[in-house]
Amino acid sequence: MTTSILTVPAKSDYTFRNWAGIYTAKPQKYFQPTNVQEVINIVNAARAAGKTVVTVGSGHSPSNMCITNEWLINLDKMNSVQSFKEYPERHYADITVAAGLRVYQLNAYLNKKGYTLQNLGSVAEQSVAGIISTGTHGSSPYHGLFSSQYVNLTIVNGNGQLVYLDSEHNPEIFRAAALSLGKIGIIVSATIRAVPAFNIRSTQEVITFEEFLEQWDSVWLSSEFIRVWWYPYSRKCVLWRGSKSHDNITPEKKSWWATKMGRFFYETLLWISSRVYLPLTPLVEKFVFKKQYGELEKHPTTAVQRSADGFALDCLFSQFVDEWACPMDNGPEVLRSLDYSISQASKNKEFYVHVPIEVRCSNTSLPQTQLDTSTRNSMSAGPVYGNILRPYLDNTPFSEMVTPLAAITNNQLTLYINATIYRPFGYNTPIYKWFSVFEDTMIGAGGKPHWAKNFLGSTSLINTEKKTKYKDFEMRGMATKIKEMYGDDLLNFQRIRRQQDPKNVFVMNKDWAVINGVVNPGEVN
Repeated sequence: MTTSILTVPAKSDYTFRNWAGIYTAKPQKYFQPTNVQEVINIVNAARAAGKTVVTVGSGHSPSNMCITNEWLINLDKMNSVQSFKEYPERHYADITVAAGLRVYQLNAYLNKKGYTLQNLGSVAEQSVAGIISTGTHGSSPYHGLFSSQYVNLTIVNGNGQLVYLDSEHNPEIFRAAALSLGKIGIIVSATIRAVPAFNIRSTQEVITFEEFLEQWDSVWLSSEFIRVWWYPYSRKCVLWRGSKSHDNITPEKKSWWATKMGRFFYETLLWISSRVYLPLTPLVEKFVFKKQYGELEKHPTTAVQRSADGFALDCLFSQFVDEWACPMDNGPEVLRSLDYSISQASKNKEFYVHVPIEVRCSNTSLPQTQLDTSTRNSMSAGPVYGNILRPYLDNTPFSEMVTPLAAITNNQLTLYINATIYRPFGYNTPIYKWFSVFEDTMIGAGGKPHWAKNFLGSTSLINTEKKTKYKDFEMRGMATKIKEMYGDDLLNFQRIRRQQDPKNVFVMNKDWAVINGVVNPGEVN
C-alpha cells in the first residue's frame, strides 16, 4: 500500500554545493533515504504536495541542472552490494548494487574479487546512478558510454512505482533511463558487467600540435585507451596511451602541480592572470607546461597502474567545463579552426583559454547482437557489453559496430573536446567569448554538447522569453538546436518522460529543462 504521507526524516537547513563551487542550493527538504520504500514514500509525498524532486550524488556536474529550491535526495546511505555472480565461461561477472554506491567504492569491491570496471572517465567520485545519467564516457577507440556496461536498472518513477528495466523488460524506458538527466525516475539499483582485473601500462610523451594532426588517421587506433592534452600557446600536446597489462605496478611519477607548493603557485598565477591582467595567460601556460612536462619532453615515460588509477585524472581546481562530441573525421578541421581562433584572440586581446584542452575519443557504435565472449581472456581488448541499447539522449554520432576490432577506422569514432576555464580561488574567470567561439565551431562540425557541462547556447536558440541581462557564465539555452540535433530520439524521450512522470515530479529546475528543449514550455507551470 502506498501513502502520500511523508514518513522519511528530512533536513530543512541543508545547503547543496556542486564540486566546482559554482552553484549552491537551499532545498526546502533534504533527504537521505536508507531503502527503496523510503524513496517511494518521498516520491509519493512530493507528487501529492506538488513538489519536484532532484537526486544528487557527488555534485560533480559543474552546471546548474540539479539546482533546486524544492526537494533534494541523496542516496549515499543506499550503497550496499546486493549480489555478485561470476560467469567464468564468459569471462565476466555481474554485480548488482544499490544506486548510491560511489564508483570508486564499486571498483574497490570488485578489485577484492579479482574484477574491475571495463572503462572509466577521469573521475570516480560519482554514484552508480549519477555516472550514467548525463552520458559519462572514457577515452578509447573500442569502448563507448559507461552505461553500456549496465545490464539492468531499477527505478522509482514519478507515480511511485518500482520499474525493472533491461534489454527485454521495458527496453524503451531503459533507453531513456540510461541517460535520463534525472527526468525519468530515481535509479535505486543497477547491475553492472565487470571483467577480470587488469593493470594499465601507459606511455606518455610530448608531441607538437602539428605532429598530432599529422598522425590523426593512425594515432586514435594505436592503443585501447588514449587521450591527448593540448597546450595551444605552447604549440604542444601530451599524448597518453594505455593498454592492459599484468606487469607489476610501478612507483608513482612525480608531479609538480601535485605538490602543495606547486599547486598553490599554479592557482596563484591563474588568479593573477585571470583577475589582474588576462594577457599574462599564455605566459602562465608556458611556464606551467615547462614545470610539469619539462622532463617528459626529453624522456617519454612509462607507468603501470591499477586500471582505476590509470583512468583517473587530476582535475586541479574549481572550473567551468564545456565539452562537445562530434565525428572523429571532422577533428583536424575543428582543431585547426580552434587553434586559429585562440591565436587571433590572444593577439587582439579578446579572450584567453586555460589548459589543458582535453581531446578524447569513444566508440559508441553497437553490435546488432551480443558479442561472443567465450574466447576472451583478461588481456582481451574491447568491451563486454551489459546491454546493446543506445540511450535516446546519447550525444555522440552513431554507426553500426564493425568487428573485429582490427577493422575499426576513425569514421566509427566520436571525438570529444573539453574546454576548461579555471576558477582560481573561486574567482569567475570570463568564459563567454571563448565558449561561444568553441560552441559555434563544434556546431559547425556536427557536434552536440555534453549534457552535464557548462555549455552556454545562445538566445537565438531558445523559444521562450529572453532575459534582459545574463551573467558572463550563465546558460542561455539551446532548445531549438537540441530539437534539431536529436529529432525523433528527443520526441521518444519526451514521450516516455510524460508516461513515467505525468505530474512532473522530476522536472526540477524547470528553466534549465525548458531552455534546453528537454521539456516543452507548455508541459510545466
